[in-house]
Amino acid sequence: MTIALAVLALPEAAYAAANGEYADWTRTGGTGAWQATGTPAAGFPVADVTSNASSVTVPSGASTFLGPQTPPGQVYGSSQGQTYLNVSTAKGFDTSTTTMTFDAATPAKNWAFVIGDLDADSLTITGTDANGDPISPADLGFEGTFNYCAYSPKPSGCTGPGPFTDVPTWSADTATLVGNTLDTFGAAAWFQPTVAVKTLTFRFSRIIGAPIFQLWLAAKAVPVMIPVKGTTEDCPATIELDNAEGIPVLDIVGKPVTATTDANGTATFPAVTDGSYQLHMLKSECGKTVKDPYYPIVVDTSKGPVKVPAGIFAINVPQLADTGQHTARLLAAGAIILLSGAVLLIAGRRRTR
Repeated sequence: MTIALAVLALPEAAYAAANGEYADWTRTGGTGAWQATGTPAAGFPVADVTSNASSVTVPSGASTFLGPQTPPGQVYGSSQGQTYLNVSTAKGFDTSTTTMTFDAATPAKNWAFVIGDLDADSLTITGTDANGDPISPADLGFEGTFNYCAYSPKPSGCTGPGPFTDVPTWSADTATLVGNTLDTFGAAAWFQPTVAVKTLTFRFSRIIGAPIFQLWLAAKAVPVMIPVKGTTEDCPATIELDNAEGIPVLDIVGKPVTATTDANGTATFPAVTDGSYQLHMLKSECGKTVKDPYYPIVVDTSKGPVKVPAGIFAINVPQLADTGQHTARLLAAGAIILLSGAVLLIAGRRRTR
């Protein structure tokens, strides 16, 4: 309890500067054959999850979350309102196996996974690196245990008065988290891997009761803001996020990540992870690009949001003069006026005779 109270006493400045996002998950499948897909931010490898658990759900994060003062919350911000995975044991309370495979190896820093509700059960964690070789328990980057119900704001899913001091025990020798066999609220642990990771596997076993473990995936990320000159509400511009080689960054459904200018002419990617990228302004449907449509950026989340200088991107909305129509209409109007004047002049002369 002393440790929890010490963390609770930290000033807001200790966690207010956290720049992070938690994975947004989608889920398909059924009992014993679940699939889920998620990524915490643009640029971070998409995670594909398979599980033979009886149940895999995707709670909204409204009533159960990692608050800003929890240990991971101080680094990645609060997870309130952001989804996570709830994973059970397999049919008949057998050990379930849940594997998370990234579509590319992760960075070797600035991301985390968090395990929650680990009380009346045990969880063994293994993984492979970018080459497919097993990673050591030390490389999983165990950061410590905590109880997220002991922090303010307390999630509404943490029922009862507490004291919410229950935490699991980590065995570095077996890479296993073990609960204390009591059914409690908020027992959690978090990890920040120190090597590039390709897969993580979670083997979840029951001690008593009907256990479920919670899984969050987080990464450092910051907004990228791009002003585009010449846009209007009727003629916006769309910016695509590409990697350093010019290949589009994809979202969890396999589509390129894009951002469209708002009423102020600014396109914003709300969360982008560390790395080198190219911003690519796509061809406008109502204008033409008058600047180079590509612009390289480097995202360093330790330095905060990225703001692209004004004037880098611009579009020119065609005017009538661009097509010659405006001049043609002026000439036609002038001819009509001259003709009308001539007719009036002739009519006037006839009347004076």
